[in-house]
Amino acid sequence: MVPYADFIHIFLSTLALIVLATAAFQALLLASQEWMLKHKQAIRFIQYFPPLEVMETYLFKLISIAIVLLTLVLTSSLILFRPVFQQQLWQKILLSLLAWGVLFMLLIGRSYFGWRGKIAISWTLIGACLIGVVYLGTIYFMPNL
Repeated sequence: MVPYADFIHIFLSTLALIVLATAAFQALLLASQEWMLKHKQAIRFIQYFPPLEVMETYLFKLISIAIVLLTLVLTSSLILFRPVFQQQLWQKILLSLLAWGVLFMLLIGRSYFGWRGKIAISWTLIGACLIGVVYLGTIYFMPNL
């Protein structure tokens, strides 16, 4: 195995989790802003938000960065860790691939079908939750890996 491979993998995984958590928070801010505008709820801090289009642009930039990081994490997992299909690891790989697919489909949907708003928020939160399950499962159920 390559020296520092574990460190690089853990660093990239944590960075991907942080970016996805930020994207999830951005999606929640976007959802609250849409809800407040739709229901004409004038809460003071909404005046500090950028316009909805700018918020969505930030969200999709975060998702693009997360896709790149997840691709690096999955690639490094398959290359560096040979027994990747062990009983304990295949669930992590499957959930990570599923999250990657959800986020990738969201980017494709936005490019080709114009997905925005609630669809973008929902898919972002689903992808972030899947990665969160992988991360928490690693911490609580596989602490020695």
